[in-house]
Amino acid sequence: MDVDFMHGKMASCEILIMEIWKILAPAVQKIAGNGALYSIKLYETPRNYVEYFGE
Repeated sequence: MDVDFMHGKMASCEILIMEIWKILAPAVQKIAGNGALYSIKLYETPRNYVEYFGE
């Protein structure tokens, strides 16, 4: 895994969750076979979060 996956990108929850998706989605596909990642929810605070469903 590339430890600099955020290098050159603005640090925001939205961008971070998209980068996490890029790492997790292929790994889930590999492990689950016919399964797939559905969504990721990233909480910044209890009332502030972003949910991502892929591209």
